[in-house]
Amino acid sequence: MKEFNSASGKGTGYKITITVLLLLLAGVSYLYFNQTEQTEQKITELTQVSHEKEDLTFQFQNLLDDYDQLETTNDSIASQLSHEKERIKTLMNQLRVTKTENKVQIEKYKKELQTLRDIMKGFIHQIDSLNTLNIVLTEENTQIKKQITTAKTENKKLTEKYNEAANKVALASVIKAIDVTMIPLNQKGKETTRAKKTKRFSVSFSLDENVIALKGTKNVYIRITDPQEHILIQDNQPVFSYEGEEIAYSALRQIEYDGNTTNTVVYFEHTEEGTLLEGSYKVDIFCDGSMIGSGTAQLK
Repeated sequence: MKEFNSASGKGTGYKITITVLLLLLAGVSYLYFNQTEQTEQKITELTQVSHEKEDLTFQFQNLLDDYDQLETTNDSIASQLSHEKERIKTLMNQLRVTKTENKVQIEKYKKELQTLRDIMKGFIHQIDSLNTLNIVLTEENTQIKKQITTAKTENKKLTEKYNEAANKVALASVIKAIDVTMIPLNQKGKETTRAKKTKRFSVSFSLDENVIALKGTKNVYIRITDPQEHILIQDNQPVFSYEGEEIAYSALRQIEYDGNTTNTVVYFEHTEEGTLLEGSYKVDIFCDGSMIGSGTAQLK
């Protein structure tokens, strides 16, 4: 009876031990499989985050390349572009050293990337608007330049026409000396053709009618040259202005001119010692800065 009870107790203890071992094995298996599942999940998450980090780096680089392609001559926008590019480079450097398991930081970089993209869209809009405005301004400037060129050409033509008309008026307004006659006179005032007897010259002419010439007192100069083209002058060697130069004249006469034909005579007294040369003498008549007539006389 005792032996049976002893065997029965041993069997019961053995069963308990087996049961406990089975329970421990089940618990360990659960923990193992649970830990393995968590580890795999963690590895999957880290792998996904790692791919996101690589993808973010790639997208930041592409965004930087896009920023580099934006060109503008506007100093303010160019400065802002430079600032944003430096910001992208800084974020790329920070992303490079960010741990893969730092999902919060990775999400932050995603938001930064989107913000930078939105900013770039704003720059593109501004640059396109400025380019469009520049095209319009360039076209307007080209049109204005054409108008200025046309205006200058027309003004030049008008100026040329005006100058031409003014020259014609100036030429037409010059008083002409007509019927010019130079007569050598002797000591008694009688006409002579002998050089040694000539003491004076009588120069007669008419200021022709000219309705557009200025009226009033006219200084009329006569200039007599001998056969050797020496000017016959008085002792005081008087001069007047002609074509920008001061030239000598032989005699001066002030004449009141009213636009009608005006007859006049101007005398020149030969006061130099010695006789005049034989040959042809010429007289030129000047008035209002122009040579208005000429004549000749012969002395023997």
